[in-house]
Amino acid sequence: MSDDETSKFKRRKSGTTLTKTEIADHHLSKFEYYLQERNFGQSFSSLSSALSALPSLKEAYYSSFLEVFEPWSTAVEEDHGFQEAVKLYKVALKLYPESPDVNYLLAKILYRHGSIYEAWSCACLSHSECTQDPNAQETRGRLANALINRWHLPMLNDIQRNHSFKCAIEAAIKEGYNEVLDIGSGTNLLSLYAKRAGAKIVYGCETDNFMYEIGNDVLKLNGATEGIKIFNLHSHNISIPSDIPERVSLVVSETLDAGLLGEHILSTLQHAWTHLLLPPPPTLQKSDLKQESTSQDLSVESLIKYGKVIPSSAEVFAALISSKYIANCTKLDDPALIKYFKNKQVLLKLDEPYMSEKLNNIPGGFKMLSEWTPVTKVDFNSPSSIDMHLKGLVNQTLELKCTSEGTVDVLALAFKLNVDDSCHVISTFPESCAAAWENALYPVPTNKSLKVNDIVKVDFSCRGGIIELSVLSDSALGQNMKENIFLSPSALNFLTRKNFVSNFLLGAKEAAVRMRHLFKTTHSYVICDISPFPIAGLLVMSMFPNSKLFVEEESISEVLKEIGISSKLTDDLEEEVNLLFLWPVTKEGTLQDGIIKKILMYRLMMAEDGIVFPEQLDLVVDAINSPDFAAMTQVDDSNTFGVKVAEVFNIAKTTHHVDVHLDSLPHTSVIPQPLHMLQLSLLTGDIEPLQKLCKDADKEELLILGGDIVTVLANTTAIQTSVHHAIPYWFIIRGGKKSQFSFCTRDADSPCKQSLLVPDRFYNITKDIPLDIKVIWRDGIFSALIHTGSADTKCYT
Repeated sequence: MSDDETSKFKRRKSGTTLTKTEIADHHLSKFEYYLQERNFGQSFSSLSSALSALPSLKEAYYSSFLEVFEPWSTAVEEDHGFQEAVKLYKVALKLYPESPDVNYLLAKILYRHGSIYEAWSCACLSHSECTQDPNAQETRGRLANALINRWHLPMLNDIQRNHSFKCAIEAAIKEGYNEVLDIGSGTNLLSLYAKRAGAKIVYGCETDNFMYEIGNDVLKLNGATEGIKIFNLHSHNISIPSDIPERVSLVVSETLDAGLLGEHILSTLQHAWTHLLLPPPPTLQKSDLKQESTSQDLSVESLIKYGKVIPSSAEVFAALISSKYIANCTKLDDPALIKYFKNKQVLLKLDEPYMSEKLNNIPGGFKMLSEWTPVTKVDFNSPSSIDMHLKGLVNQTLELKCTSEGTVDVLALAFKLNVDDSCHVISTFPESCAAAWENALYPVPTNKSLKVNDIVKVDFSCRGGIIELSVLSDSALGQNMKENIFLSPSALNFLTRKNFVSNFLLGAKEAAVRMRHLFKTTHSYVICDISPFPIAGLLVMSMFPNSKLFVEEESISEVLKEIGISSKLTDDLEEEVNLLFLWPVTKEGTLQDGIIKKILMYRLMMAEDGIVFPEQLDLVVDAINSPDFAAMTQVDDSNTFGVKVAEVFNIAKTTHHVDVHLDSLPHTSVIPQPLHMLQLSLLTGDIEPLQKLCKDADKEELLILGGDIVTVLANTTAIQTSVHHAIPYWFIIRGGKKSQFSFCTRDADSPCKQSLLVPDRFYNITKDIPLDIKVIWRDGIFSALIHTGSADTKCYT
């Protein structure tokens, strides 16, 4: 024992109190010892005690604290669960309440465990302190996308939709419907229209906590806190008189989706008519679907005794559509690949009855094979019409007549929404492309081509308030007796791009030949295929039948088992890997989560001469002007008729827009050509700059956590005077120096779409001015910004 320690020991024995500095020194000594032993739990405990005893040490030991806190909190979460890990975060935040790193880690763990609402404030604090850090921005962006459904943006920017609802609400209130309930109130836009039109009282209900808060902030921003009462409840949970004193005379609800009824508007209105809304006029209480009576037949005096709903009604239509893009997304028809599936029918696995796309935005366009055929009419002001649709009493068989030759790939649904009983109508027909809603698309599994005048029988059902359409087997499309195999969107999308698949398999064959040359044996090879579907692994298995195939996902292994192919999961991998196939890009156009960690993990598993295919990836960026895209990313108050929404709503605007077909998005480039910025080795995880390597961003604007940073800068020039709206990016993937394989994810036949980085503000740029584009890369996550000489427009992923 040293003299100093002996002195402290004697003082403790004599009852003399140690100073805070001595206590801190004691715990720091233990911290250093445990840190050398890699005992992160004891290190964390000792350092926390030292910093609590002597807070003046916190700044000097901040990095050391993070060094032990990150691995220890991760270990506790893995071994003892979420709640135990949260206890550690409480200790950390007591010491460093404003720490961007601790808040970043807390946001991530809360997000992983579904506490998105709670994670948001942590992510915002982290990003506000580290504005240039890719990790901080990526986490905040993910949470923004998770908190707010992106369809809010085109909806709030839809001038036709806003104008139609505003006029219908104003007309109803003028007629005497003065007590209003806005169901699914969201930003409270429709509630504000009602209040400004003179409603005596407006109630609203919104179940989503985050949207409820945004809605309340919108009310405050517009100075409308009086006469509007919003509940954080589902309308089914609103009761009279505890919540509202009596029944209302007008219900406004825009809870509609691409399939019209998918947001459960029928059950919502059924409950409202029964419990919250004044009864309908007598002529409608016993109406059926064929009745056309409306409240216009009644006097103004009698109207206020009865209830009314906006929108008034909707008419639904269906049509036969041919689209190569939809076919590629929903079914496999490549004979060369079908053989792997024993000639079974390979289809998309849908979690919902339909998918949704805006027909006018489909890449490659579409072909109408029939006219739009009426399916049903729903009268929202008739409880009996609502009840019949909920109970399935309107189900029927439709006959759609082919007006053009072609292959039916999808049954498309469009609707005409009668917002009121006058001229305010919104439709989702392709020719009415301004509407915010997409089209519901019901995939057709067969590939049979039809001729003009062929009749396709379609089963229409509406039970439980969801519209379903399907082709009947005894129609012109014929019976389909094949067994079905269902794949995820990523797997099917990967298989249906014929040119891509052909090139990928040629590259895979090259890799297999190299493997045989290197190992100079035909013994059992270990093949790992972690691409969306192991077509490359299956090809090599056919060349070397004794080989073992490993895949990452259990669902893929189950499909292989279904077609008689044995495979194992990579979690059970104990042997060295001879050949690894991977695909680093998601179908939405982003890098796979954790791609660097995955590369490094598999690198440890590879045999000495093991081969990875493909071997490298280039990041390519552009800069574009696109008003259409701007409307998809933030609210513009010029579209909301005097209601201020943008200042509140755009706080949570998206910063990373994924899953975009750039060629289908109206845009112009603002720089001469796309720029190749970085190259990622899929062998080692290393990054090579393809532009000028520059010093890191300001360290004060970066997290301490997150890995090594690579920053590159490209000089270019503006080729037009316009507004800069986004930085789209994509990838070029290469097989390697000894491979002919090279593929751009921007190509028309790509299994991937593109993603776009959204600036924090849109900036005007002038033709011929110099522009600098900077990319900051950090372990597979990157941010980007454009510098114009006067201001930075920051874009992040």
